[in-house]
Amino acid sequence: MKKFGYSPFTSRFKGCDVEFFKAGLHYKGEPEAEEEDETSGLALLPCTNNEEWGQARGHFIFTMEAWPMPNRLELRYMTLGNGRCYEIDTPLDAERAAELWDAQQAKFPQDSYQDYVVGTGPYGFIAIWLRGESKSILLHSFQAEEQELNEAEDHFYGWLKEKNFSLPVSREKMEFIMRQYCYRYVTLEEHWDNNKYKWEEYDDEDPYYDELYVDSVEDFRSDGTFNYVIGDESQLDYHEAGMPERISVRWHAGRVDYFAHFWLIKELFSKAFTDFVDSHPDKRVDILLRIDSREQVYVIALRAEGETDYVVLPWYFFKLVVFKDRVQHYKSPNYNLEKGQWSWLWRKKE
Repeated sequence: MKKFGYSPFTSRFKGCDVEFFKAGLHYKGEPEAEEEDETSGLALLPCTNNEEWGQARGHFIFTMEAWPMPNRLELRYMTLGNGRCYEIDTPLDAERAAELWDAQQAKFPQDSYQDYVVGTGPYGFIAIWLRGESKSILLHSFQAEEQELNEAEDHFYGWLKEKNFSLPVSREKMEFIMRQYCYRYVTLEEHWDNNKYKWEEYDDEDPYYDELYVDSVEDFRSDGTFNYVIGDESQLDYHEAGMPERISVRWHAGRVDYFAHFWLIKELFSKAFTDFVDSHPDKRVDILLRIDSREQVYVIALRAEGETDYVVLPWYFFKLVVFKDRVQHYKSPNYNLEKGQWSWLWRKKE
């Protein structure tokens, strides 16, 4: 059986403290537990102080170099904000996980996956990600069943009641955060005409257009996944993912490199995006990124698959900063992030 060099981590939803009563990843052919009540497989330990949902902040809890992909999750935990207990024992798609891991390793060996992350959220929401430094993908999303606390667990919770714990979001908000959409990014080969006040196709003889090429679109999403892999064109194909929260576009014109970062305003963008998706229930969505660095015009629009009409989002739906050859070239009127903040928000320093 093929083995993979991954580290099993846990991730808790920000602000939702949990206590594990039972936690283990099991794999086909694992050694039997020495005692009947002992959990075999790979033990999972809860982590603390997560900055982002999906971020691995656990412990290295084994020393072997490689393991098979897990084929079963066993988990029982309590959310300390309300003393609710949730339990799940479910099969995992080890074959799909192995295929995704191998595909990423083969195509982008420098940006391959490294971790197998199990996330515990409020109301029994559980997510599993494959995660590397530059890319992660949502592998599974489950809803654990609520269970009564046994005597020992209830006694433990009673000891914690005096401490200040709270639940960060409602059940509806958690469902909204983990919702999956089918969309792609589209970069249009058009420029802004200030005289006609509209977007026009480039003239074939325009030297700028002749050397214009979009290198990649990168993003961070609400479900804890992200893709910061330079040159990965998979974002330009339709794919299932959570709602984007930050979008980055790399392109070049001849020897000049550009890098644009869009921080989407959650409250505004999320409503516009979900309203658009719900109004086109049978359509996949195109997120149009219209960029003209010469005229300093940058637009995000939404379009349903196969249609020509689109909805332009107002400029105040996002904050934008653009770099030209690593020097700040443009920022939107509402951009108020500190200088250099893009570097740690977006990706490791290059």
